[in-house]
Amino acid sequence: MNSLLYVWMVISLKNVRIYGSIVKSKIFQEFTSQRGHTLFNHSSNSNFIEDFIAAAYVLCPDIIDVEGHVFIADFFNSIGNQNDNPQEKLELLKMQHGNDKKKVEQWVNACSFGDFFIGKYCESMENEKLLIQFGDILVYFWSKRLNELFPERSFVVDYGEGLAGEEGFAITFYES
Repeated sequence: MNSLLYVWMVISLKNVRIYGSIVKSKIFQEFTSQRGHTLFNHSSNSNFIEDFIAAAYVLCPDIIDVEGHVFIADFFNSIGNQNDNPQEKLELLKMQHGNDKKKVEQWVNACSFGDFFIGKYCESMENEKLLIQFGDILVYFWSKRLNELFPERSFVVDYGEGLAGEEGFAITFYES
C-alpha cells in the first residue's frame, strides 16, 4: 500500500509548480542573526506591524511628476524647503544639471543603501550578496510602481557602486 501511495504522490506532483520569490530563499544563510527557520518566519519574529507598513511604503513610495520629471516624492520634497513651489524647485535643479532631464532625475532619485538603514548599521551591510539582493528587490518594486503609474513611459531603475555621487551601493531611476 505504501508504494501505491508513493506512486500517486509522484504522479500528482507533476502538476505542482512553485513560483519563486524575487528574494532568493538561500539568502537567509547570509543573515548574521537568524530569528526563525525561514525568511518568512524570520520576518514574523523580527518586525512590528509598523515595520511592515513602512517597508511597504519604501517598496511602493509616493511618486511626484513635475512637468514630466518623475521623482520619489520623499527625495524631491527633501530638497530645499518642503513648502517650495515644485516648479521653481525643478527649475533650480535643471539649472544645476545643465537642463539634462536624465541627470536631474538620476540625482534626485539617488539613494545610498546605507541611507535606508540610518542608525541600524550591522555586519550585514558589508555583505555584498545581501546588498545585491536588496538592490534587486528595490529594482523590482520600483520598476513595477513606475510601470503601473506610467505604462506609456519607459524608466531605468538601476543600482551599483557610487551612482549619482552616492557613497557605496546606491539606487536611482530615470526616464529613458
